[in-house]
Amino acid sequence: MALAKKKKIFCSNRNGRQIILKKFLNTVLLLINAIVAGGLALSYISGSVNPQKVWILPFFGLAFFAFVVLNVAFVVFWLLRHRWYFLISAVMLACGCGLFKTIIRPSRSASIQGEKKLRLLSYNVNLFGLKYRPSSQIIFNEVADYIAHEELDVACLQEFFVFDEGRYNEAAINKALTNLPNRYIHYNVVKGNQKFGIATYSKHPIVSQGYITFANTTNAAIFTDIAQGSDTVRVYNVHLQSVRFGDYEKELLQGAASQNASPKFLRRASFKLKDAFIKRAKQVDAVVEHIKQSRYPVIVCGDFNDTPLSYSYRTMRQIPLNDGFTDAGRGIMSTYISAIPSFRIDYILYSPKFYATAYYCPNLKYSDHYPLVCRLINREVP
Repeated sequence: MALAKKKKIFCSNRNGRQIILKKFLNTVLLLINAIVAGGLALSYISGSVNPQKVWILPFFGLAFFAFVVLNVAFVVFWLLRHRWYFLISAVMLACGCGLFKTIIRPSRSASIQGEKKLRLLSYNVNLFGLKYRPSSQIIFNEVADYIAHEELDVACLQEFFVFDEGRYNEAAINKALTNLPNRYIHYNVVKGNQKFGIATYSKHPIVSQGYITFANTTNAAIFTDIAQGSDTVRVYNVHLQSVRFGDYEKELLQGAASQNASPKFLRRASFKLKDAFIKRAKQVDAVVEHIKQSRYPVIVCGDFNDTPLSYSYRTMRQIPLNDGFTDAGRGIMSTYISAIPSFRIDYILYSPKFYATAYYCPNLKYSDHYPLVCRLINREVP
Protein backbone atom coordinates (compact mmCIF):
# COMPACT_ATOMS: atom_id res chain seq x y z
CA MET A 1 0.00 0.00 0.00
CA ALA A 2 2.80 2.37 0.94
CA LEU A 3 4.66 1.47 -2.26
CA ALA A 4 1.58 2.25 -4.36
CA LYS A 5 1.19 5.59 -2.58
CA LYS A 6 4.83 6.51 -3.21
CA LYS A 7 4.48 5.55 -6.85
CA LYS A 8 1.38 7.72 -7.17
CA ILE A 9 3.19 10.67 -5.59
CA PHE A 10 6.19 10.14 -7.91
CA CYS A 11 3.96 10.03 -11.01
CA SER A 12 2.12 13.11 -9.81
CA ASN A 13 5.40 15.00 -9.32
CA ARG A 14 6.70 13.89 -12.70
CA ASN A 15 3.48 14.98 -14.42
CA GLY A 16 3.66 18.29 -12.58
CA ARG A 17 7.22 18.87 -13.76
CA GLN A 18 6.23 17.95 -17.32
CA ILE A 19 3.33 20.41 -17.22
CA ILE A 20 5.59 23.17 -15.89
CA LEU A 21 8.23 22.39 -18.52
CA LYS A 22 5.57 22.34 -21.25
CA LYS A 23 4.20 25.70 -20.14
CA PHE A 24 7.71 27.14 -19.99
CA LEU A 25 8.53 25.92 -23.52
CA ASN A 26 5.22 27.30 -24.82
CA THR A 27 6.01 30.65 -23.21
CA VAL A 28 9.48 30.72 -24.77
CA LEU A 29 8.11 29.77 -28.19
CA LEU A 30 5.37 32.36 -27.87
CA LEU A 31 7.98 35.01 -27.04
CA ILE A 32 10.10 33.98 -30.04
CA ASN A 33 6.98 34.06 -32.22
CA ALA A 34 6.22 37.60 -31.03
CA ILE A 35 9.79 38.69 -31.84
CA VAL A 36 9.61 37.12 -35.31
CA ALA A 37 6.23 38.75 -35.98
CA GLY A 38 7.62 42.07 -34.77
CA GLY A 39 10.60 41.67 -37.11
CA LEU A 40 8.24 41.14 -40.03
CA ALA A 41 6.29 44.27 -39.04
CA LEU A 42 9.53 46.28 -39.00
CA SER A 43 10.45 44.92 -42.45
CA TYR A 44 7.07 46.18 -43.71
CA ILE A 45 7.70 49.74 -42.53
CA SER A 46 11.43 49.77 -43.32
CA GLY A 47 10.84 51.55 -46.63
CA SER A 48 8.57 54.20 -45.16
CA VAL A 49 11.23 55.79 -42.95
CA ASN A 50 14.23 57.68 -44.28
CA PRO A 51 17.43 55.78 -43.30
CA GLN A 52 19.01 59.14 -42.48
CA LYS A 53 16.65 59.25 -39.50
CA VAL A 54 16.49 55.57 -38.51
CA TRP A 55 19.29 53.65 -40.19
CA ILE A 56 18.57 50.31 -38.49
CA LEU A 57 15.22 49.69 -40.25
CA PRO A 58 16.65 48.79 -43.71
CA PHE A 59 18.36 45.78 -42.13
CA PHE A 60 14.90 44.38 -41.32
CA GLY A 61 13.90 44.97 -44.95
CA LEU A 62 16.85 42.87 -46.11
CA ALA A 63 15.71 40.05 -43.82
CA PHE A 64 12.14 40.13 -45.15
CA PHE A 65 12.14 36.66 -46.71
CA ALA A 66 13.61 35.12 -43.57
CA PHE A 67 10.88 36.70 -41.45
CA VAL A 68 8.19 35.47 -43.85
CA VAL A 69 9.48 31.89 -43.71
CA LEU A 70 9.73 31.93 -39.92
CA ASN A 71 6.20 33.33 -39.52
CA VAL A 72 4.77 30.73 -41.90
CA ALA A 73 6.56 28.05 -39.86
CA PHE A 74 4.96 29.35 -36.65
CA VAL A 75 1.49 29.36 -38.25
CA VAL A 76 1.91 25.71 -39.20
CA PHE A 77 3.41 24.81 -35.80
CA TRP A 78 0.59 26.34 -33.75
CA LEU A 79 -2.10 24.92 -36.04
CA LEU A 80 -0.67 21.43 -35.54
CA ARG A 81 -0.74 22.08 -31.78
CA HIS A 82 -4.35 23.33 -32.06
CA ARG A 83 -3.47 26.66 -30.47
CA TRP A 84 -4.95 30.05 -31.30
CA TYR A 85 -1.42 31.48 -31.18
CA PHE A 86 -1.18 30.88 -34.95
CA LEU A 87 -3.16 34.12 -35.33
CA ILE A 88 -0.12 36.17 -34.26
CA SER A 89 1.84 35.29 -37.38
CA ALA A 90 -1.21 34.77 -39.61
CA VAL A 91 -2.47 38.32 -38.98
CA MET A 92 1.01 39.76 -39.49
CA LEU A 93 1.40 37.94 -42.80
CA ALA A 94 -2.03 39.16 -43.91
CA CYS A 95 -1.01 42.75 -43.12
CA GLY A 96 1.69 42.52 -45.80
CA CYS A 97 -0.55 41.43 -48.67
CA GLY A 98 -0.21 44.80 -50.36
CA LEU A 99 3.59 44.54 -50.33
CA PHE A 100 3.75 40.99 -51.63
CA LYS A 101 2.59 42.08 -55.10
CA THR A 102 5.88 43.96 -55.57
CA ILE A 103 7.80 40.73 -54.93
CA ILE A 104 5.72 37.93 -56.44
CA ARG A 105 3.27 38.13 -59.33
CA PRO A 106 1.19 35.45 -61.09
CA SER A 107 1.64 35.04 -64.84
CA ARG A 108 -0.89 37.02 -66.78
CA SER A 109 -1.32 38.69 -70.17
CA ALA A 110 -2.01 42.41 -70.46
CA SER A 111 -5.26 43.46 -72.13
CA ILE A 112 -4.60 47.22 -72.16
CA GLN A 113 -4.71 48.80 -75.61
CA GLY A 114 -2.48 51.66 -76.67
CA GLU A 115 -0.09 52.98 -79.27
CA LYS A 116 3.46 54.30 -79.69
CA LYS A 117 5.27 51.32 -78.22
CA LEU A 118 8.64 51.65 -76.49
CA ARG A 119 10.99 48.75 -75.79
CA LEU A 120 13.54 49.48 -73.05
CA LEU A 121 16.52 47.80 -71.48
CA SER A 122 18.13 48.49 -68.11
CA TYR A 123 21.42 46.66 -67.61
CA ASN A 124 24.30 46.99 -65.16
CA VAL A 125 27.06 45.67 -67.44
CA ASN A 126 29.69 45.44 -64.68
CA LEU A 127 32.36 47.25 -66.73
CA PHE A 128 31.86 44.77 -69.60
CA GLY A 129 34.26 42.56 -67.64
CA LEU A 130 37.18 44.77 -68.74
CA LYS A 131 38.71 44.90 -65.27
CA TYR A 132 37.89 41.40 -64.10
CA ARG A 133 38.47 39.10 -67.07
CA PRO A 134 41.38 38.21 -69.35
CA SER A 135 41.17 39.87 -72.76
CA SER A 136 40.01 36.61 -74.35
CA GLN A 137 36.88 36.66 -72.14
CA ILE A 138 35.79 40.31 -72.43
CA ILE A 139 32.04 40.26 -72.92
CA PHE A 140 31.43 43.53 -74.75
CA ASN A 141 30.72 41.80 -78.08
CA GLU A 142 28.24 39.45 -76.40
CA VAL A 143 26.45 42.35 -74.72
CA ALA A 144 26.32 44.34 -77.99
CA ASP A 145 24.93 41.31 -79.85
CA TYR A 146 22.30 40.81 -77.17
CA ILE A 147 21.24 44.49 -77.28
CA ALA A 148 20.91 44.30 -81.07
CA HIS A 149 18.86 41.08 -80.78
CA GLU A 150 16.32 42.73 -78.46
CA GLU A 151 15.44 45.40 -81.09
CA LEU A 152 15.31 48.13 -78.47
CA ASP A 153 14.18 51.72 -78.56
CA VAL A 154 16.24 52.69 -75.50
CA ALA A 155 19.10 50.99 -73.65
CA CYS A 156 20.18 52.28 -70.23
CA LEU A 157 23.57 50.91 -69.17
CA GLN A 158 25.12 51.27 -65.73
CA GLU A 159 28.79 50.67 -64.85
CA PHE A 160 29.68 51.64 -68.41
CA PHE A 161 33.46 51.39 -68.91
CA VAL A 162 35.79 52.10 -71.82
CA PHE A 163 39.42 52.76 -72.65
CA ASP A 164 40.50 55.86 -74.57
CA GLU A 165 42.68 53.68 -76.74
CA GLY A 166 42.69 50.13 -78.06
CA ARG A 167 39.92 47.80 -79.12
CA TYR A 168 37.42 48.65 -76.42
CA ASN A 169 37.01 52.40 -76.75
CA GLU A 170 33.84 54.46 -76.98
CA ALA A 171 33.95 54.70 -80.77
CA ALA A 172 34.06 50.89 -81.09
CA ILE A 173 31.09 50.53 -78.78
CA ASN A 174 29.08 53.16 -80.63
CA LYS A 175 29.84 51.45 -83.92
CA ALA A 176 28.63 48.12 -82.58
CA LEU A 177 25.34 49.66 -81.41
CA THR A 178 24.33 51.03 -84.82
CA ASN A 179 20.70 50.18 -84.12
CA LEU A 180 20.80 52.82 -81.35
CA PRO A 181 22.55 55.75 -83.07
CA ASN A 182 21.74 58.45 -80.49
CA ARG A 183 23.39 58.45 -77.09
CA TYR A 184 24.29 60.35 -73.97
CA ILE A 185 27.24 59.11 -71.91
CA HIS A 186 28.30 60.70 -68.66
CA TYR A 187 31.68 59.70 -67.23
CA ASN A 188 31.88 60.45 -63.55
CA VAL A 189 35.29 58.77 -63.13
CA VAL A 190 38.24 59.31 -65.49
CA LYS A 191 41.51 57.70 -64.51
CA GLY A 192 44.35 57.63 -67.03
CA ASN A 193 42.97 56.15 -70.23
CA GLN A 194 40.01 54.54 -68.43
CA LYS A 195 36.51 56.01 -68.15
CA PHE A 196 33.68 54.86 -65.92
CA GLY A 197 30.10 56.11 -65.98
CA ILE A 198 26.56 55.64 -67.17
CA ALA A 199 25.15 55.60 -70.72
CA THR A 200 21.80 55.87 -72.45
CA TYR A 201 21.47 54.78 -76.10
CA SER A 202 18.38 55.60 -78.14
CA LYS A 203 16.85 54.68 -81.47
CA HIS A 204 14.99 58.01 -81.43
CA PRO A 205 16.43 61.54 -81.38
CA ILE A 206 17.67 62.94 -78.06
CA VAL A 207 16.51 66.55 -77.83
CA SER A 208 18.12 67.42 -74.46
CA GLN A 209 20.14 65.76 -71.72
CA GLY A 210 21.80 66.29 -68.37
CA TYR A 211 23.01 64.65 -65.18
CA ILE A 212 22.27 64.75 -61.46
CA THR A 213 25.31 65.08 -59.24
CA PHE A 214 25.76 62.73 -56.29
CA ALA A 215 28.34 63.87 -53.75
CA ASN A 216 31.25 61.69 -52.59
CA THR A 217 30.54 58.68 -54.80
CA THR A 218 31.21 57.13 -58.19
CA ASN A 219 27.49 56.49 -58.68
CA ALA A 220 25.41 58.78 -60.89
CA ALA A 221 22.09 59.56 -62.57
CA ILE A 222 21.46 61.05 -66.01
CA PHE A 223 18.37 62.05 -67.97
CA THR A 224 17.63 62.23 -71.69
CA ASP A 225 14.60 63.77 -73.37
CA ILE A 226 13.75 61.45 -76.24
CA ALA A 227 11.43 62.45 -79.10
CA GLN A 228 9.18 59.77 -80.52
CA GLY A 229 7.17 61.36 -83.27
CA SER A 230 5.32 64.33 -81.80
CA ASP A 231 5.75 63.08 -78.22
CA THR A 232 8.71 63.51 -75.89
CA VAL A 233 9.52 61.32 -72.90
CA ARG A 234 12.23 61.90 -70.30
CA VAL A 235 14.25 58.78 -69.51
CA TYR A 236 16.24 58.70 -66.28
CA ASN A 237 19.15 56.28 -66.06
CA VAL A 238 19.96 55.80 -62.38
CA HIS A 239 22.72 53.99 -60.53
CA LEU A 240 22.22 54.45 -56.79
CA GLN A 241 24.88 53.88 -54.15
CA SER A 242 26.64 50.52 -54.22
CA VAL A 243 27.57 48.75 -50.99
CA ARG A 244 31.00 47.86 -52.42
CA PHE A 245 31.38 44.50 -50.74
CA GLY A 246 34.43 42.44 -51.57
CA ASP A 247 34.28 38.74 -52.47
CA TYR A 248 34.73 37.61 -48.87
CA GLU A 249 31.97 39.89 -47.63
CA LYS A 250 29.62 38.53 -50.30
CA GLU A 251 30.47 34.98 -49.21
CA LEU A 252 29.83 35.99 -45.61
CA LEU A 253 26.32 37.23 -46.38
CA GLN A 254 25.61 34.00 -48.24
CA GLY A 255 26.75 31.95 -45.23
CA ALA A 256 29.87 30.47 -46.81
CA ALA A 257 32.28 32.28 -44.51
CA SER A 258 30.16 32.85 -41.41
CA GLN A 259 32.13 30.47 -39.18
CA ASN A 260 35.36 32.37 -39.78
CA ALA A 261 33.91 35.87 -39.54
CA SER A 262 35.26 37.96 -36.69
CA PRO A 263 33.07 40.48 -34.79
CA LYS A 264 35.31 43.23 -36.19
CA PHE A 265 34.63 42.06 -39.73
CA LEU A 266 30.87 41.85 -39.10
CA ARG A 267 30.89 45.40 -37.77
CA ARG A 268 32.74 46.60 -40.87
CA ALA A 269 30.19 44.92 -43.16
CA SER A 270 27.34 46.46 -41.15
CA PHE A 271 28.90 49.91 -41.38
CA LYS A 272 29.21 49.54 -45.16
CA LEU A 273 25.52 48.66 -45.40
CA LYS A 274 24.56 51.55 -43.12
CA ASP A 275 26.62 54.00 -45.17
CA ALA A 276 25.02 52.76 -48.41
CA PHE A 277 21.48 53.01 -46.96
CA ILE A 278 22.03 56.64 -45.96
CA LYS A 279 23.72 57.65 -49.23
CA ARG A 280 20.99 56.04 -51.32
CA ALA A 281 18.35 57.94 -49.35
CA LYS A 282 20.04 61.26 -50.20
CA GLN A 283 20.47 60.24 -53.83
CA VAL A 284 16.90 59.09 -54.38
CA ASP A 285 15.58 62.27 -52.76
CA ALA A 286 17.65 64.30 -55.26
CA VAL A 287 16.39 62.24 -58.23
CA VAL A 288 12.76 62.50 -57.09
CA GLU A 289 12.98 66.29 -56.76
CA HIS A 290 14.42 66.46 -60.28
CA ILE A 291 11.67 64.21 -61.68
CA LYS A 292 8.97 66.40 -60.11
CA GLN A 293 10.25 69.33 -62.19
CA SER A 294 9.97 67.43 -65.49
CA ARG A 295 7.44 68.75 -67.98
CA TYR A 296 7.46 65.40 -69.80
CA PRO A 297 6.19 61.97 -68.72
CA VAL A 298 9.10 60.01 -67.29
CA ILE A 299 10.61 56.55 -67.38
CA VAL A 300 13.15 55.57 -64.71
CA CYS A 301 15.55 52.74 -65.49
CA GLY A 302 18.39 51.62 -63.32
CA ASP A 303 20.19 49.76 -60.62
CA PHE A 304 18.83 50.96 -57.26
CA ASN A 305 20.97 48.49 -55.27
CA ASP A 306 17.92 48.12 -53.04
CA THR A 307 14.89 45.87 -52.66
CA PRO A 308 11.17 46.57 -53.23
CA LEU A 309 10.75 47.10 -49.48
CA SER A 310 13.37 49.86 -49.44
CA TYR A 311 13.06 53.60 -48.97
CA SER A 312 14.60 54.11 -52.42
CA TYR A 313 11.96 52.06 -54.21
CA ARG A 314 8.96 53.32 -52.25
CA THR A 315 10.00 56.97 -52.53
CA MET A 316 10.38 56.65 -56.30
CA ARG A 317 6.98 54.94 -56.62
CA GLN A 318 5.25 57.71 -54.66
CA ILE A 319 5.92 60.32 -57.40
CA PRO A 320 3.73 58.45 -58.62
CA LEU A 321 5.37 55.93 -60.93
CA ASN A 322 4.19 52.46 -61.88
CA ASP A 323 6.40 49.37 -61.85
CA GLY A 324 6.71 47.18 -64.96
CA PHE A 325 6.93 44.11 -62.74
CA THR A 326 3.53 44.73 -61.11
CA ASP A 327 2.01 45.39 -64.56
CA ALA A 328 3.48 42.53 -66.56
CA GLY A 329 6.01 40.59 -64.47
CA ARG A 330 5.61 37.07 -63.17
CA GLY A 331 6.92 34.84 -60.42
CA ILE A 332 9.66 36.01 -58.06
CA MET A 333 12.18 37.96 -60.08
CA SER A 334 15.81 38.32 -59.04
CA THR A 335 17.94 40.76 -61.04
CA TYR A 336 21.24 40.17 -59.20
CA ILE A 337 23.27 37.00 -59.70
CA SER A 338 23.65 36.11 -56.05
CA ALA A 339 21.64 34.65 -53.20
CA ILE A 340 21.96 38.02 -51.43
CA PRO A 341 19.87 40.02 -52.15
CA SER A 342 17.42 37.37 -53.27
CA PHE A 343 15.05 39.58 -55.24
CA ARG A 344 14.89 42.67 -57.45
CA ILE A 345 17.35 45.54 -57.14
CA ASP A 346 17.03 46.74 -60.78
CA TYR A 347 13.85 48.44 -61.98
CA ILE A 348 11.96 50.07 -64.82
CA LEU A 349 9.36 52.52 -63.48
CA TYR A 350 7.22 54.96 -65.46
CA SER A 351 4.49 57.60 -65.45
CA PRO A 352 0.88 56.30 -65.27
CA LYS A 353 0.22 57.19 -68.93
CA PHE A 354 2.32 54.13 -69.84
CA TYR A 355 1.56 50.46 -69.28
CA ALA A 356 3.88 47.45 -69.52
CA THR A 357 2.78 44.63 -71.80
CA ALA A 358 5.99 42.65 -71.29
CA TYR A 359 8.56 42.65 -68.49
CA TYR A 360 11.23 40.01 -68.17
CA CYS A 361 14.75 39.29 -67.01
CA PRO A 362 16.77 37.08 -69.43
CA ASN A 363 19.03 34.52 -67.79
CA LEU A 364 22.28 35.96 -69.20
CA LYS A 365 25.39 35.84 -67.03
CA TYR A 366 27.55 38.38 -68.82
CA SER A 367 27.53 40.58 -65.71
CA ASP A 368 26.77 40.28 -62.00
CA HIS A 369 23.29 41.59 -62.91
CA TYR A 370 20.72 40.20 -65.29
CA PRO A 371 19.42 42.50 -68.04
CA LEU A 372 15.91 43.83 -67.55
CA VAL A 373 13.59 44.35 -70.54
CA CYS A 374 10.25 46.15 -70.63
CA ARG A 375 7.81 46.86 -73.47
CA LEU A 376 5.64 49.90 -72.82
CA ILE A 377 2.62 51.30 -74.61
CA ASN A 378 1.07 54.74 -74.31
CA ARG A 379 -2.46 54.04 -73.16
CA GLU A 380 -3.63 57.62 -73.66
CA VAL A 381 -5.14 56.87 -77.06
CA PRO A 382 -6.36 60.06 -78.83
